Amino acid sequence: MLGAVAHVGITVRDMDKAVEFYRDTLGLKVIGDVTIDGQEASTVTQVPNTKLRAVYLRYKDDPTSPPIELLHFIEPGETGKPYPGLANPGITEVAFWVKDIDKTYEDLRAKGVEFYSAPQLFDLEGEGYGKVKAVYFRDLDGTTLELMQNCSD
Repeated sequence: MLGAVAHVGITVRDMDKAVEFYRDTLGLKVIGDVTIDGQEASTVTQVPNTKLRAVYLRYKDDPTSPPIELLHFIEPGETGKPYPGLANPGITEVAFWVKDIDKTYEDLRAKGVEFYSAPQLFDLEGEGYGKVKAVYFRDLDGTTLELMQNCSD
């Protein structure tokens, strides 16, 4: 019935700043940039008079990596606030695999990224992940992002 994840969408307030963060700070590559409007956009989003910009980013040129879709609602504009925390219902975070979480953590801290904590080690053998290190941080609009490293090897 369902296939693989196609992309993960994140609504942002300032597209240029968001692209700079995801591209320059996190190292993702822009693979598409499109403006979408018209009746189809309003119908599918259920937001009247929608005009939005969508920028797609992914890890290098890896076609197996689902893209991040940044959405900026040019019209009518964004409303509301991001989820205040991980305990709220809905999408809690977007997780990225990294090869060296400690180095990535230090590199991102040097670029001004504020983390919830230092990376923590978890034994998730029963969940199919094995031993992993993980750490959370937020993007510019408050969306929680996670770094994960497989430590089973």
